[in-house]
Amino acid sequence: MAKAVKKAATSKSATTKPVITPALKSALTHTRALLAIPAASNRIEAVADYVESYAKRKGFKVERQPDDTLRITIEGTNKKRVVGYGAHLDRIGLMVDEVYDDGTVKISSIGGLYPGHVMDGCTASIQTKKGLVEGVIFHTDTPIHKMGLEGFEKRPQKWKNIRLRPDACIGVSKKEGKERLATLGVRAGQLVWLNPMLNIDETYGTLRSRWLDNTLGCAVLLALMDTWTTKTKPKFTVDLIFSAAEEAGMGGTSVLREGLTDFVAVDTSVGEDVEDLKNCAIKQKAGRYPYSGTLTDELEAAAEKAKVGFERRTFEGGGTDAEQAKSAGFKGRVGCIVVPIYNLHSIEAGTFQALNAVIQTLHTHATA
Repeated sequence: MAKAVKKAATSKSATTKPVITPALKSALTHTRALLAIPAASNRIEAVADYVESYAKRKGFKVERQPDDTLRITIEGTNKKRVVGYGAHLDRIGLMVDEVYDDGTVKISSIGGLYPGHVMDGCTASIQTKKGLVEGVIFHTDTPIHKMGLEGFEKRPQKWKNIRLRPDACIGVSKKEGKERLATLGVRAGQLVWLNPMLNIDETYGTLRSRWLDNTLGCAVLLALMDTWTTKTKPKFTVDLIFSAAEEAGMGGTSVLREGLTDFVAVDTSVGEDVEDLKNCAIKQKAGRYPYSGTLTDELEAAAEKAKVGFERRTFEGGGTDAEQAKSAGFKGRVGCIVVPIYNLHSIEAGTFQALNAVIQTLHTHATA
């Protein structure tokens, strides 16, 4: 891992209440709103509706593609340079694979979600004809009283052993179970939404929730939109791009359009690797693919000018819309800036300061 670090300012006290700027307040408001709307790869209609409606109320023109990818163009003083800032509206999720006579369903993942991320007792809502119905996820080899300690500790963590029991099916007989599911309209292919369990703590300046990846990236773009509506316009034309299928490895095609010169993926990443979770991270590469050095230098210079904490980082695995765009044929420069979060793809946690650092870096990059 690269180790070059520009340290964030150290607070005088661990309990000093963080300063919430208008841009940060906007991002937190949008984070709450977006997390209240279920979304998964290629199933982002409702969150796309939220972003499209909000942008139009602000007076921006929105281009919506058949896959619900959104492009919001903000004209700058230099119309020859067009820089895309992109975040993905889709999140990892769950889907019904099979229904059983006892009123339970087998589930599997959409994107990089694994059984270890879904522990016994997680609450989730299943898509039905009557709307979302809540239930509990459990392992087939449970409880410990049935398995014994040794058997319980050795139970396999595989999707074939994971079930969801909707609350509407608690106590049904095996004869009634599948009939109850059919009445609800539960069948293979229905989506299952884990409870986000969002907590925003303004005392400590922290966020905790499922699906911060990549709700925070989308909130950054919306905060920039709010800022540029009321204050400075960008010095170059900016495309704010909200993609549909990054978690499935297909998001990059969304950035392909004539005239786009640069693309910056705005995402989240592994917080355990950074020196200080209050810093944002400017990525040098993800997996085997290095980002454009000159564009990365621009982002670092913008972070320094904005006086926010940042770190140079590489990422050994995964990827973003940026390298997917190159794979899809994008010829311009690509970069990546992220909000680092703990426990990526599980119940994630991050800081106000890192979120604000990304907002201020991109704002300075586009306007200063």
